[in-house]
Amino acid sequence: MGVTPFVKQCFAVSSVVLNMMSYGLVAGFNASLFSELRRTREIPLDIHSESWLASLIGLTLFGGSVISSLVMEAIGRRPAILASSVFMICGWILLSLASSFPVLLTAKICHGVSYGLGSIGGILVAEYSSPRHRGSFIATLPTAILFGILIAHALGMFYSWHGLSRILLFFSLPGLIAAIFSPESPSFLVTKGRYDECRKVFRWLRGTDEDDELETMIKTHMVLKTNKQRQRIKVLTLIKNKVTCIVTAFKKREIRIPIIISMHLMAINQFCGSAVNDMYALDVHTALYGTNVYMFKVMTSLDVLRLIAALSAVYITKKLGRRSMLLIFVTLNIFVNLCLAGHIFARQRDLLPASHMVIGVILHHLQCFIMGTGSIPLLFIIIGEIFPLESRALCGMISSTFYSTFMFVNIKSAPYLFSLFGVDGTLCFYALILAYSLVVTRIYLPETKDKTLQEVEDEIRGFALLSHEETFELKSDKADEED
Repeated sequence: MGVTPFVKQCFAVSSVVLNMMSYGLVAGFNASLFSELRRTREIPLDIHSESWLASLIGLTLFGGSVISSLVMEAIGRRPAILASSVFMICGWILLSLASSFPVLLTAKICHGVSYGLGSIGGILVAEYSSPRHRGSFIATLPTAILFGILIAHALGMFYSWHGLSRILLFFSLPGLIAAIFSPESPSFLVTKGRYDECRKVFRWLRGTDEDDELETMIKTHMVLKTNKQRQRIKVLTLIKNKVTCIVTAFKKREIRIPIIISMHLMAINQFCGSAVNDMYALDVHTALYGTNVYMFKVMTSLDVLRLIAALSAVYITKKLGRRSMLLIFVTLNIFVNLCLAGHIFARQRDLLPASHMVIGVILHHLQCFIMGTGSIPLLFIIIGEIFPLESRALCGMISSTFYSTFMFVNIKSAPYLFSLFGVDGTLCFYALILAYSLVVTRIYLPETKDKTLQEVEDEIRGFALLSHEETFELKSDKADEED
């Protein structure tokens, strides 16, 4: 018996999943790095330099995502993942040799660029996967990140940050090896008109049972390619620049709607509370429990719970639609954030019983589970499904811009929000952001569960109720109108 298409998809997806684990290793490594440098002063850091090291990933991620969008459009998705692995390994090498702040900064830049290059991971996994497996495969991405965080935190209890960086270097090597032996995305091959190669790779990944999706994808690209060629002639004759092309792209519903959805999903992902819990654990634990004595024990238990939550998300995505998951888990996230804020407010005013720490632990872990099951993985799942094939590079670059901006603003502003409003006030502010983002996303997001990427794209375009023949005719008519 030969290797099944599902096993082949698992292997191809592993190149992205292993790279995502490396990003988790980076996030988990920060706890060991900053706590040890504060204690030993081996490399002197003040509050400003430390905050820049923590938040720099938000800026460098943008640079990496811009490069990634260019690479994935010009030479393919797979080279972007390969480059991400190379930058990740370079970052670990620099950290293992670091003895000064500039070297630390350079290493962090490498890791940020790596993260940005790998931001197309959800798109690549979606293009590799069958519709019935796609949600679960994409849900493994945040699971891999959380697993990486857990590994880094666990090993950090036994090794110095120098020794830990050398160990984590070897954990990042499998991602590079898997990427080397993985195929290129069939969706990229079809955009380059390499139809025979596309059919070969698609059938290697999916078998022959999904040929309808394959032929629909190829036929759709032929129609859009004709439209694009006509538009190119028109652009050249009118000497339009790239800025005009981007503005024109935003007028298209199939680009504008996914960007709006992704922007608000990224706000949910960043302001659900996960980033603050990781980067400013000392402030959060002190506010929540009145002491930081149990901080590392609580962090370890939270890491384990987040991993369980992320694994649960893989199962839940098979049972619930994307819109239902969004409504249930983001609403719960808002509720728990407000409960935590109320708990902190009451504790600081001695309005709680002596056993209040148990209440805090329960609420903290509940928040962690809800974030890991819904608020965090939903971004990875949905963003890999909603971008139109012809504009995935552009949409990916724009979305990564928002993601890196939200990440930088969130991490950099948190200490100032703590000083102005307290941790409880900050959590209330985050709850408002979540509520707004939930409303907007629910308005625009179509249901994507168990649909092919082409069906999702057609629904966003407004072709959902038409047959395949009517859809192609309408697309051809639109091409004639634009010509």
